Amino acid sequence: MNLGLALVIFLSSCSKPPPEEPTTVYPKMTYLDFSDSAVFFDRNASFDLDGNGEKDIRFSTLFSADPLSQQDKRQWLAVCSFNTSLPVNTNENIPVLNLDDLIPINNFSGYSWYNAPGIVLSQKVTGMSAAPYWEGAWKDASHRFIPIQLKKNSLLYNGWVEVSFDKLQEKIILHKSAISQEADKSVLAGK
Repeated sequence: MNLGLALVIFLSSCSKPPPEEPTTVYPKMTYLDFSDSAVFFDRNASFDLDGNGEKDIRFSTLFSADPLSQQDKRQWLAVCSFNTSLPVNTNENIPVLNLDDLIPINNFSGYSWYNAPGIVLSQKVTGMSAAPYWEGAWKDASHRFIPIQLKKNSLLYNGWVEVSFDKLQEKIILHKSAISQEADKSVLAGK
């Protein structure tokens, strides 16, 4: 037998298999089905996401008149309780998450968890001369996820709310939500 071939066979038999990639285990979730309920203008809907008897988030609307720019705005908002946080950026927006996007316990790229916010998701702007138009990160949302964080007994529980927006019928559609059953764990949107 050739010495070089024997050495190759010997070295290959001694090599270890590559280490397995660590897998992340995400926590079990508690789900709440909103049955595709809709919030039309001049309506609202409030939800207790974790079943403790307190409303955590409210979806509502607001009419805002701006005489300086001669515009009226019909706004759809997400408003949270004192123990509920949303990740907010410097423009007072929240991220529009896709299925499987990570919702970390700590702040994430460009956003900081902020408790008790009131965030404009979308708004219809009507001016004196131009045609009405829509603004806001959520105006074209179709089955997208609002990241949410609840605080209970100094512990943090992450979750999400799945929503869509229908500009034609001027409504936000609420599909479902989920909250982690385990504290201080990152979760995936829609899972």
